[in-house]
Amino acid sequence: MTWNETSPPLASMLPNTRYFELESSTVGGSFGVWVTVPPRYESEPTARYPAIYLPDGNLMAPLTAPHTMMIRDDPINPIQPHIQVCVGYVGPDVDRQLAVRARDLLPPGEPLLPTTSAESLNLLVEAGLLDADAAKLYLHNLQNPAADKFLAFLVEELHPLITAEFRIDDASTGLFGYSYGGLFAIYAALQRTIFSKVGAGSPGIIGFESKVFQLYDSEAKKDSDYSDRMLHITVNETEITRVSAYQAYVGVGTAEFITHAGKKPLRGHVLSSHIIPAQSHATGNTSSWFSFLRQCYSQESPEMEIMRQG
Repeated sequence: MTWNETSPPLASMLPNTRYFELESSTVGGSFGVWVTVPPRYESEPTARYPAIYLPDGNLMAPLTAPHTMMIRDDPINPIQPHIQVCVGYVGPDVDRQLAVRARDLLPPGEPLLPTTSAESLNLLVEAGLLDADAAKLYLHNLQNPAADKFLAFLVEELHPLITAEFRIDDASTGLFGYSYGGLFAIYAALQRTIFSKVGAGSPGIIGFESKVFQLYDSEAKKDSDYSDRMLHITVNETEITRVSAYQAYVGVGTAEFITHAGKKPLRGHVLSSHIIPAQSHATGNTSSWFSFLRQCYSQESPEMEIMRQG
Protein backbone atom coordinates (compact mmCIF):
# COMPACT_ATOMS: atom_id res chain seq x y z
CA MET A 1 0.00 0.00 0.00
CA THR A 2 1.28 3.48 -0.89
CA TRP A 3 0.07 6.96 -0.13
CA ASN A 4 0.70 10.22 -1.96
CA GLU A 5 1.06 13.70 -0.57
CA THR A 6 -1.01 16.20 -2.57
CA SER A 7 -2.38 19.73 -2.29
CA PRO A 8 -6.14 19.26 -1.87
CA PRO A 9 -8.64 21.73 -3.33
CA LEU A 10 -10.10 24.30 -0.95
CA ALA A 11 -13.56 22.71 -1.22
CA SER A 12 -12.28 19.48 0.33
CA MET A 13 -11.56 21.35 3.57
CA LEU A 14 -13.90 24.36 3.55
CA PRO A 15 -17.23 23.56 1.89
CA ASN A 16 -19.04 26.39 0.07
CA THR A 17 -15.95 28.58 0.31
CA ARG A 18 -14.26 30.71 -2.35
CA TYR A 19 -10.86 32.35 -1.96
CA PHE A 20 -9.71 35.75 -3.23
CA GLU A 21 -6.57 37.87 -2.95
CA LEU A 22 -6.38 41.64 -3.25
CA GLU A 23 -4.11 44.61 -2.69
CA SER A 24 -5.31 47.41 -0.43
CA SER A 25 -4.28 50.91 -1.44
CA THR A 26 -5.50 52.17 1.93
CA VAL A 27 -3.46 49.77 4.07
CA GLY A 28 -0.60 49.32 1.64
CA GLY A 29 -0.67 45.54 2.00
CA SER A 30 -2.09 42.35 0.52
CA PHE A 31 -4.90 40.24 1.94
CA GLY A 32 -6.43 36.83 1.45
CA VAL A 33 -10.21 36.57 1.75
CA TRP A 34 -12.19 33.37 2.36
CA VAL A 35 -15.91 33.78 1.61
CA THR A 36 -18.23 31.02 2.83
CA VAL A 37 -21.88 30.98 1.80
CA PRO A 38 -24.69 29.05 3.56
CA PRO A 39 -25.45 25.54 2.28
CA ARG A 40 -28.65 26.44 0.38
CA TYR A 41 -27.19 29.56 -1.23
CA GLU A 42 -27.43 28.19 -4.79
CA SER A 43 -30.90 26.68 -4.37
CA GLU A 44 -32.36 29.92 -2.97
CA PRO A 45 -31.42 32.36 -5.77
CA THR A 46 -33.52 35.26 -4.49
CA ALA A 47 -32.43 35.11 -0.85
CA ARG A 48 -30.01 37.68 0.58
CA TYR A 49 -27.82 37.17 3.61
CA PRO A 50 -25.96 39.35 6.10
CA ALA A 51 -22.19 39.40 5.72
CA ILE A 52 -20.09 38.83 8.84
CA TYR A 53 -16.43 39.82 8.67
CA LEU A 54 -13.67 38.13 10.68
CA PRO A 55 -10.04 39.33 10.80
CA ASP A 56 -7.28 36.77 11.45
CA GLY A 57 -8.75 34.84 8.54
CA ASN A 58 -5.85 32.36 8.21
CA LEU A 59 -6.89 30.99 11.59
CA MET A 60 -10.61 31.77 11.72
CA ALA A 61 -11.57 30.37 8.30
CA PRO A 62 -10.57 26.76 9.05
CA LEU A 63 -11.88 27.01 12.62
CA THR A 64 -15.32 28.41 11.85
CA ALA A 65 -16.27 28.05 8.17
CA PRO A 66 -17.00 24.28 8.24
CA HIS A 67 -19.71 24.84 10.84
CA THR A 68 -21.84 26.85 8.41
CA MET A 69 -23.05 23.50 7.10
CA MET A 70 -24.76 22.71 10.40
CA ILE A 71 -25.61 25.79 12.45
CA ARG A 72 -28.54 26.89 10.29
CA ASP A 73 -30.42 23.65 10.96
CA ASP A 74 -29.29 23.13 14.55
CA PRO A 75 -32.52 22.13 16.37
CA ILE A 76 -31.24 23.58 19.66
CA ASN A 77 -29.49 26.84 18.70
CA PRO A 78 -30.30 27.58 15.03
CA ILE A 79 -28.35 30.49 13.59
CA GLN A 80 -29.54 32.87 10.91
CA PRO A 81 -27.86 31.93 7.61
CA HIS A 82 -25.11 34.37 6.73
CA ILE A 83 -22.11 34.89 4.47
CA GLN A 84 -18.85 34.61 6.37
CA VAL A 85 -15.94 36.76 5.18
CA CYS A 86 -12.60 35.86 6.76
CA VAL A 87 -9.78 38.31 6.07
CA GLY A 88 -6.18 37.19 6.47
CA TYR A 89 -2.73 37.45 4.97
CA VAL A 90 -0.85 36.17 1.93
CA GLY A 91 2.76 35.62 0.86
CA PRO A 92 5.49 36.35 3.44
CA ASP A 93 2.92 37.96 5.76
CA VAL A 94 1.49 34.50 6.50
CA ASP A 95 4.65 33.50 8.38
CA ARG A 96 4.83 36.83 10.21
CA GLN A 97 1.12 37.49 10.70
CA LEU A 98 1.63 37.84 14.45
CA ALA A 99 3.63 40.97 13.61
CA VAL A 100 1.51 42.22 10.71
CA ARG A 101 -1.84 41.97 12.48
CA ALA A 102 -0.65 44.47 15.10
CA ARG A 103 -0.62 47.05 12.30
CA ASP A 104 -4.23 46.32 11.37
CA LEU A 105 -5.97 45.56 14.65
CA LEU A 106 -4.72 48.10 17.19
CA PRO A 107 -6.31 51.57 17.27
CA PRO A 108 -4.05 54.51 16.39
CA GLY A 109 -2.20 55.68 19.49
CA GLU A 110 -2.97 52.49 21.44
CA PRO A 111 -0.57 52.34 24.41
CA LEU A 112 1.94 49.53 24.66
CA LEU A 113 1.78 46.94 27.38
CA PRO A 114 4.23 47.83 30.17
CA THR A 115 6.19 44.67 29.43
CA THR A 116 6.62 45.36 25.71
CA SER A 117 10.21 45.94 24.57
CA ALA A 118 12.69 44.70 22.01
CA GLU A 119 14.04 42.34 24.66
CA SER A 120 10.62 40.88 25.44
CA LEU A 121 9.87 40.31 21.75
CA ASN A 122 13.13 38.42 21.43
CA LEU A 123 11.45 35.73 23.51
CA LEU A 124 9.17 35.11 20.52
CA VAL A 125 12.27 34.60 18.39
CA GLU A 126 13.71 32.15 20.91
CA ALA A 127 10.38 30.29 20.92
CA GLY A 128 10.49 30.00 17.14
CA LEU A 129 7.31 32.06 16.62
CA LEU A 130 9.03 34.88 14.73
CA ASP A 131 12.40 35.48 13.15
CA ALA A 132 14.50 38.49 14.12
CA ASP A 133 13.22 40.71 11.28
CA ALA A 134 9.59 39.87 12.04
CA ALA A 135 10.15 40.69 15.72
CA LYS A 136 11.43 44.13 14.72
CA LEU A 137 8.39 44.57 12.48
CA TYR A 138 6.12 43.53 15.36
CA LEU A 139 7.59 46.19 17.64
CA HIS A 140 7.30 48.80 14.87
CA ASN A 141 3.64 47.95 14.28
CA LEU A 142 2.87 47.98 18.00
CA GLN A 143 4.33 51.47 18.12
CA ASN A 144 2.58 52.60 14.92
CA PRO A 145 -0.78 50.81 14.72
CA ALA A 146 -3.29 51.69 12.00
CA ALA A 147 -6.64 50.06 12.71
CA ASP A 148 -8.28 53.10 11.10
CA LYS A 149 -6.76 52.12 7.75
CA PHE A 150 -7.75 48.47 8.11
CA LEU A 151 -11.31 49.51 8.99
CA ALA A 152 -11.41 51.76 5.92
CA PHE A 153 -10.17 48.82 3.82
CA LEU A 154 -13.01 46.60 5.07
CA VAL A 155 -15.70 49.24 4.60
CA GLU A 156 -14.59 51.11 1.50
CA GLU A 157 -12.60 48.56 -0.50
CA LEU A 158 -13.63 45.02 0.44
CA HIS A 159 -17.33 45.35 1.24
CA PRO A 160 -18.24 46.83 -2.18
CA LEU A 161 -16.51 43.86 -3.83
CA ILE A 162 -18.41 41.42 -1.61
CA THR A 163 -21.77 43.07 -2.32
CA ALA A 164 -21.06 43.03 -6.06
CA GLU A 165 -20.20 39.31 -6.09
CA PHE A 166 -22.62 37.88 -3.49
CA ARG A 167 -26.24 38.43 -2.49
CA ILE A 168 -25.82 40.59 0.61
CA ASP A 169 -28.47 41.94 2.98
CA ASP A 170 -26.90 45.12 4.36
CA ALA A 171 -29.45 45.47 7.18
CA SER A 172 -27.33 43.59 9.73
CA THR A 173 -23.70 43.48 8.65
CA GLY A 174 -21.53 41.91 11.33
CA LEU A 175 -17.96 41.90 12.58
CA PHE A 176 -16.27 39.48 14.96
CA GLY A 177 -12.73 39.62 16.27
CA TYR A 178 -10.74 37.78 18.91
CA SER A 179 -7.84 38.99 21.11
CA TYR A 180 -6.38 42.02 19.31
CA GLY A 181 -9.18 41.33 16.84
CA GLY A 182 -11.60 41.82 19.73
CA LEU A 183 -10.01 45.18 20.51
CA PHE A 184 -10.39 46.08 16.83
CA ALA A 185 -14.04 44.99 16.94
CA ILE A 186 -14.82 47.35 19.82
CA TYR A 187 -12.93 50.15 18.08
CA ALA A 188 -14.96 49.53 14.90
CA ALA A 189 -18.24 49.31 16.83
CA LEU A 190 -17.68 52.83 18.17
CA GLN A 191 -17.12 54.24 14.66
CA ARG A 192 -20.73 53.57 13.60
CA THR A 193 -19.83 52.28 10.14
CA ILE A 194 -21.58 49.46 8.26
CA PHE A 195 -21.16 47.06 11.18
CA SER A 196 -24.32 46.99 13.28
CA LYS A 197 -23.71 43.66 15.05
CA VAL A 198 -20.26 43.31 16.57
CA GLY A 199 -18.65 40.55 18.62
CA ALA A 200 -15.46 41.08 20.63
CA GLY A 201 -13.86 37.94 22.05
CA SER A 202 -11.25 38.37 24.81
CA PRO A 203 -10.29 41.86 23.60
CA GLY A 204 -6.74 42.98 24.37
CA ILE A 205 -7.81 46.03 26.38
CA ILE A 206 -5.37 47.76 28.69
CA GLY A 207 -7.48 48.81 31.65
CA PHE A 208 -8.56 52.47 31.42
CA GLU A 209 -5.62 53.23 29.12
CA SER A 210 -6.85 51.74 25.87
CA LYS A 211 -8.06 54.20 23.24
CA VAL A 212 -11.48 52.54 23.24
CA PHE A 213 -12.23 54.10 26.64
CA GLN A 214 -11.59 57.57 25.24
CA LEU A 215 -13.58 56.80 22.12
CA TYR A 216 -16.48 55.45 24.17
CA ASP A 217 -16.57 58.52 26.40
CA SER A 218 -16.49 60.79 23.35
CA GLU A 219 -19.49 59.00 21.86
CA ALA A 220 -21.35 59.15 25.17
CA LYS A 221 -20.65 62.87 25.54
CA LYS A 222 -21.95 63.54 22.01
CA ASP A 223 -25.09 61.50 22.83
CA SER A 224 -24.60 59.61 19.58
CA ASP A 225 -27.49 57.47 18.41
CA TYR A 226 -26.65 53.75 18.53
CA SER A 227 -30.15 52.43 17.85
CA ASP A 228 -30.24 49.00 16.19
CA ARG A 229 -26.58 48.40 17.08
CA MET A 230 -25.31 45.53 19.19
CA LEU A 231 -21.97 44.76 20.86
CA HIS A 232 -21.41 41.36 22.43
CA ILE A 233 -18.25 40.92 24.52
CA THR A 234 -16.92 37.61 25.78
CA VAL A 235 -14.03 36.72 28.05
CA ASN A 236 -12.70 33.27 28.92
CA GLU A 237 -13.10 31.99 32.47
CA THR A 238 -9.41 31.30 33.04
CA GLU A 239 -8.47 34.77 31.81
CA ILE A 240 -10.20 35.99 34.97
CA THR A 241 -9.53 33.20 37.46
CA ARG A 242 -5.95 32.09 36.69
CA VAL A 243 -2.90 34.21 37.41
CA SER A 244 -1.23 34.94 34.07
CA ALA A 245 -0.47 37.80 31.71
CA TYR A 246 -3.97 37.32 30.26
CA GLN A 247 -5.53 38.00 33.63
CA ALA A 248 -3.84 41.39 33.83
CA TYR A 249 -4.15 42.44 30.19
CA VAL A 250 -7.33 40.75 28.97
CA GLY A 251 -9.51 39.75 31.93
CA VAL A 252 -9.11 42.97 33.91
CA GLY A 253 -9.32 45.29 30.91
CA THR A 254 -12.41 43.55 29.53
CA ALA A 255 -14.18 43.66 32.88
CA GLU A 256 -13.34 47.34 33.26
CA PHE A 257 -14.70 48.16 29.80
CA ILE A 258 -17.95 46.24 30.38
CA THR A 259 -18.40 47.97 33.75
CA HIS A 260 -17.56 51.38 32.31
CA ALA A 261 -20.01 50.98 29.42
CA GLY A 262 -22.70 49.63 31.71
CA LYS A 263 -22.56 52.70 33.94
CA LYS A 264 -23.19 55.11 31.07
CA PRO A 265 -24.85 53.29 28.18
CA LEU A 266 -24.87 54.76 24.70
CA ARG A 267 -28.29 55.84 23.45
CA GLY A 268 -30.10 52.92 21.84
CA HIS A 269 -27.09 50.61 22.11
CA VAL A 270 -27.49 46.95 23.10
CA LEU A 271 -24.48 45.74 25.08
CA SER A 272 -24.22 42.12 26.21
CA SER A 273 -21.45 40.00 27.68
CA HIS A 274 -20.70 36.39 28.54
CA ILE A 275 -17.99 34.41 30.31
CA ILE A 276 -16.88 31.34 28.32
CA PRO A 277 -16.55 28.47 30.84
CA ALA A 278 -13.24 26.59 31.22
CA GLN A 279 -11.55 28.05 28.12
CA SER A 280 -8.20 29.82 27.95
CA HIS A 281 -7.03 32.54 25.59
CA ALA A 282 -5.51 29.92 23.31
CA THR A 283 -8.67 27.81 23.02
CA GLY A 284 -11.61 30.17 23.46
CA ASN A 285 -11.91 31.75 20.02
CA THR A 286 -14.45 29.35 18.46
CA SER A 287 -16.58 29.34 21.63
CA SER A 288 -16.55 33.14 21.59
CA TRP A 289 -17.59 33.12 17.93
CA PHE A 290 -20.57 30.88 18.61
CA SER A 291 -21.57 32.97 21.62
CA PHE A 292 -21.64 36.01 19.33
CA LEU A 293 -23.75 34.18 16.73
CA ARG A 294 -26.25 32.97 19.32
CA GLN A 295 -26.58 36.46 20.80
CA CYS A 296 -26.78 38.47 17.58
CA TYR A 297 -27.90 36.10 14.80
CA SER A 298 -30.09 33.50 16.46
CA GLN A 299 -33.34 32.38 14.89
CA GLU A 300 -36.23 30.29 16.14
CA SER A 301 -35.99 26.57 15.51
CA PRO A 302 -38.85 24.92 13.53
CA GLU A 303 -39.81 22.94 16.63
CA MET A 304 -40.10 26.08 18.77
CA GLU A 305 -42.06 27.89 16.07
CA ILE A 306 -44.58 25.03 15.93
CA MET A 307 -44.92 25.10 19.73
CA ARG A 308 -45.33 28.87 19.74
CA GLN A 309 -48.05 28.79 17.08
CA GLY A 310 -49.80 26.06 19.02
